[in-house]
Amino acid sequence: MINSDYIKSILQDLVYDLEKTFPYASALVLETAGERILVQTRQQSAEMLDPSRGAVLTVFNGRSFLESATGDLSPEGLREAAGRLQELGRDQGIFYDGPAIDPGPKMDEYYLVKPQKHPETVALTEKIQACTALKDDLHGRDEKVVQAVAQYAHVRTRELFINRHKVLYQDLRRTQMIAQVIMREGERSVNLHTGQALQGGYEQAFIPEDKLARLTEDCRRLLTARRLSPGFYPCLFSPEFAGIFAHEAFGHGTETDMFLKKRAKGEEYIGKPVASPLVDMFDSPALPGQAASFFFDHEGQLAQETRIIEKGILKRGITDLNSATRLGLARSANGRRESFERKVYARMTNTYFGPGTDTFESLLASLDDGFFLDHPSNGMEDPKGWGIQLEGYYAERIKKGRLTGEVFTPVIITGYVPDLLLSISGVGDRVEISGLGMCGKGHKEWVKVTDGGPFLKLRARLA
Repeated sequence: MINSDYIKSILQDLVYDLEKTFPYASALVLETAGERILVQTRQQSAEMLDPSRGAVLTVFNGRSFLESATGDLSPEGLREAAGRLQELGRDQGIFYDGPAIDPGPKMDEYYLVKPQKHPETVALTEKIQACTALKDDLHGRDEKVVQAVAQYAHVRTRELFINRHKVLYQDLRRTQMIAQVIMREGERSVNLHTGQALQGGYEQAFIPEDKLARLTEDCRRLLTARRLSPGFYPCLFSPEFAGIFAHEAFGHGTETDMFLKKRAKGEEYIGKPVASPLVDMFDSPALPGQAASFFFDHEGQLAQETRIIEKGILKRGITDLNSATRLGLARSANGRRESFERKVYARMTNTYFGPGTDTFESLLASLDDGFFLDHPSNGMEDPKGWGIQLEGYYAERIKKGRLTGEVFTPVIITGYVPDLLLSISGVGDRVEISGLGMCGKGHKEWVKVTDGGPFLKLRARLA
């Protein structure tokens, strides 16, 4: 067990010994395991996810953070990793005139996501049967469904962080279920997916009926959808579309390691208006039950909400320890690693627009001619230039405050981030979070994220 008193004692001793040489030291042990089941119309598979288990030791030499990782958690393996750091310190030098690293308050805490139903107690046959039942249900909803997919996954991550003041352990679990349908009519095929990912155990492996009903209904509509005429239109974003907008607009652009590299225009606008006064935006790993939530980040910072935008003003970015130290910023709990073998970066967690006061009905009624956008597919942002592109499967025309049933696909939104944010003129009163996403730093360094928001009324360039 990575949280055994024996492992803790060894790591505390190593941190103590390293700090005889370095101004600051810490240790992190990560262990990840899980399973995935895929049931499709004509095939099925079940597999254990590749397990990962190892430790990374980190020191600060007064100028730079140095690290040494190992997959050997024996006392000898851990001491060898510490020895490599001592050699790096001798090679690169120790500087006691650098910035001080705050180890935080003295703490010894054990945190747990307690599942209502442990996945380990559920037989593989029962899980396959549940996925098969979902696949059959999807086929039975419409004769045009030619392929249906049900995918279940569960991931358990155990993490131990130690520095001179803290001993923190967390046992995290998340469960995901995805449903996808492919429909065909004549020569045309279309597909959509839905699902949910939440903290917890097997009790989360079920998709609500309203999501499944909307999945097949909207996919059927796409069979007759056309391309829309490019132009600027009043739009109503669904919570899912608002989520991908939040993620791309002020996601990577407020990760402060990008500030250090001078690759984020947002650094120039801290304290300045970048959005409508109706807009609040947050990143919070402390949201209860969400798939990207945790109790502390990989640098021992306790989870807390970060308000990125407040009433249209860009308030701050999200930090890792390195960027916070070098930029003189208050820490946020966003130092995250893909694994013990990968570097820590400032990374998003649960990123979302805050609620407003408008109902969906009032937002819809306020649009005389526009589009309702739903089912996002992907997006990208240029943090340095603030250009953004969002893509989705579904745009439904709105006429005289009503949804018409006339659907267009695909839909592409392009523009300048502040222009889109400043155009927001209505914000729904209820936030919904989608947990199906993963996020890479560029094309790698993947971590679990979620995003979301309320319904948003704005003006956008569509194609």
